[in-house]
Amino acid sequence: MLKCNLNIVCVYTCCIGYNPYVKVSASALQAVICRCSQPLSGFSTRCEEDEKMLEIISRANPGSPFVYVVDTRPKLNAMANRAAGKGYENEDNYPNIHFQFIGIENIHVMRGSLQKLLEVCELKSPSMSNFLTVLENSGWLRHIKAIMDASVFLAKAVRDDNTSVLVHCSDGWDRTAQVCSLASILLDPFYRTIKGFMVLIEKEWISLGHKFSQRCHHLEFDPKEVSPVFTQFLECIWHLTEQFPCAFEFSEKYLLEIHDHVFSCQFGNFIGNSQKERQELKIFENTHSLWPFLLHRKQEFINPLYISNAYKTLQPNTFPFCFKFWCGMYNRFDKGMHPRQSVLDHLLECMNSKASLKTSETDMEDKLVKQNAPPADSCTLTKDYEDVPEMAELCEMHSEGSKL
Repeated sequence: MLKCNLNIVCVYTCCIGYNPYVKVSASALQAVICRCSQPLSGFSTRCEEDEKMLEIISRANPGSPFVYVVDTRPKLNAMANRAAGKGYENEDNYPNIHFQFIGIENIHVMRGSLQKLLEVCELKSPSMSNFLTVLENSGWLRHIKAIMDASVFLAKAVRDDNTSVLVHCSDGWDRTAQVCSLASILLDPFYRTIKGFMVLIEKEWISLGHKFSQRCHHLEFDPKEVSPVFTQFLECIWHLTEQFPCAFEFSEKYLLEIHDHVFSCQFGNFIGNSQKERQELKIFENTHSLWPFLLHRKQEFINPLYISNAYKTLQPNTFPFCFKFWCGMYNRFDKGMHPRQSVLDHLLECMNSKASLKTSETDMEDKLVKQNAPPADSCTLTKDYEDVPEMAELCEMHSEGSKL
């Protein structure tokens, strides 16, 4: 079984606009995932430094004779950028690469798709056909599937093919961040823990320059720069938790809490468009971090079904029928759909109740021992906490609830 030991190495070339960042290495296989922006190649320009860099990345992994170069954009968009002097790698100049387009749409398409999705949430007593028609017309789930497909491709290349991958979109801070982060989740169980997920966001999104202030419209920025890039990433994680309920230490509530604070600006983590901008604004000195706040409330976000060694890597199913509307995100404030209780919340409450009763029993027994009295009367309390279901029973309850 693959054991991914993730190392971080920053590698820069001399060619402007093309700075690969080596982010994931699987020590057992010597394969890496690198991320960068698009090359300034145009139709005929060559950059020897870029070609040399990709050759070095390829030689660093003797287990594979080539490197996958994944452009997350639709091919038509990449060709339009090539006409502007940017574009994508020419395989004739890079003999050691296999080029692959993924086809994730740009921020403008995603913004329009979310607006149409929100129309679904605003429907008053819609019919089934009307609801499904508006949802389909939004294209939202198709975009989520495209992001998931890309991350599965990256993970498969590293895990199964032992092949290094270089990923880019246009600038390297939107679609690239989405698919590289998800690939990390699929490959490394550490990132499926509460603390590991914080590390992933800090590393792949905050430190590497996702433009949170522009994409989330924190300040007076161009509205055309607003796009739900990070929201889509969290939704992809939610779909993974639905397919692998025992693989993640955190619950849906954790994802929603992070999403809320991305927009609340109550903490400084997501203010600014880059680390340089945060340093200039003295964000680190003048604001608090979200992570200690969440760690202090860690018990609220625990997934009661979590089994730490259940999965080393994840291989999700990305068939269309596996994607569904995230009601917990988009309809959580709809009073007409409540009250309803999450099954996982109920399981967590049962487990906490059992732990509390067992602690009370131990305290009572200690008091009886101190009073030199036999602990025979503790049987009633013992019965109380024994009536609380065990973990295996809780999992069975959840499984039966899912079938209903």
